[in-house]
Amino acid sequence: MITRVMSETKMKNYVLIKKGGNKMKKFLTVFAVAVTIALCIGINSSYAGEIDILLQKLVEKGVLTAGEAQQIGTETKEQVKAEIAEGKFSSLPAWVQNTKLKGDFRMRYQQDKKRNTATQNEKSRFRIRLGIESKVNDQTKVYLGLASGSSSDPRSTNQTLQDSFAKKSLWIDYAYASYTPLAWATVSLGRMKNPIYQTGDMFWDTDINPEGVAVQFNHALNDKTDFFMNNAFFILDDSASPNGVGADPTMFVIQPGVKFAIDDKTNLKLAGAYYGFNSVKNQVLDNTSGTNTLSGQATALLNYDFDSWTVSSELGIKDPLAFVNIGFIPYFSVFGDYVENIDPSTENKGYLAGFKFGKEKVAGWKDWQAKYVYRSIGKDAVLDIFPDSDAYGGFTDVKAHEYVLSYGLAKNVTLDLDYYQSDRLKAAKNKEKLFQADLNFKF
Repeated sequence: MITRVMSETKMKNYVLIKKGGNKMKKFLTVFAVAVTIALCIGINSSYAGEIDILLQKLVEKGVLTAGEAQQIGTETKEQVKAEIAEGKFSSLPAWVQNTKLKGDFRMRYQQDKKRNTATQNEKSRFRIRLGIESKVNDQTKVYLGLASGSSSDPRSTNQTLQDSFAKKSLWIDYAYASYTPLAWATVSLGRMKNPIYQTGDMFWDTDINPEGVAVQFNHALNDKTDFFMNNAFFILDDSASPNGVGADPTMFVIQPGVKFAIDDKTNLKLAGAYYGFNSVKNQVLDNTSGTNTLSGQATALLNYDFDSWTVSSELGIKDPLAFVNIGFIPYFSVFGDYVENIDPSTENKGYLAGFKFGKEKVAGWKDWQAKYVYRSIGKDAVLDIFPDSDAYGGFTDVKAHEYVLSYGLAKNVTLDLDYYQSDRLKAAKNKEKLFQADLNFKF
């Protein structure tokens, strides 16, 4: 491996630079060191330190200059890094070469208060997530995600600092397999990252990972337009009816959409979806917020199905102020989601609209982004097990303003400030103010 970096030609060049002395001796010395480095790399993961020691010895003996040794060391380490990234590092087992790890850690301070509540609630919380992706073969991958959380609540991975240092829980956040028979088609099975496109979290809290099967298509129509379609069948519960009898509540989604490059700086993404539900009416579902209309029977059951259609769209512009020679805002976008439940005739609509500007993605030092979002969710617009849990606890019959500021403190380290001002639409007013300060670390 190392001999690909220190080729015979390079070794001869390094030797010929030195005037006088025994050229053959120098050549053999460099060659011996190269072989030793290769052996170190192949059998010991701490090869970096060994390379530095060996190269330093060559400098001390006058075979190489300090500059030449530094160049060799840098080239060698970069080559090894490249081989590891490409899965070609021969000393690693095949399963390691085919597996990738990633994750993030978040520390949060949270403060919330409702107008009609005398006390102000403050919490310190953390979140840790670890994701594993393993390649089974050229067409198949398996994914596993672990996350913290104080319960099995699908809308939260937060763990509050409490209980006299009691140990905290770790949950399976997602576990699924994906199969890509064609470059433009992927099938996923299991508990998966949400495959449905949305611009905000009005319909789906971003922590929810649905369970079932999804089929996704992506195809470039031309150099400016991409067509995509997200299709899914999700299982909500297993015989969730009060007496344990009846069909399982399920849902399916069909979502076609397009991504269109209007010009070099402007892009539009647009999608429409139909959600169909089966055996949801007259059921009691887990993790409900208790805000949908119920039937009024002795055992409160959902009064409606939630068959609905949605529209999601985002228009993004790079360098929006370039025409006035102002470049401190590199990106601007407007976005929105709309939903209408076709079963009830009132309180059956919801929408989210907002804009953001700054860096398109905050990932490094001094990157920043500001965002504003407004949402209004009718009582029966969506199932109350789905919406963002930070907007009035995930209730429906809610309106909320949200203000977000993100700032990059270092590479993969960000500070996020998030403020919600929420209230009920038609129920008794009780305004809630929620503030969150998050320190995020990605790895």
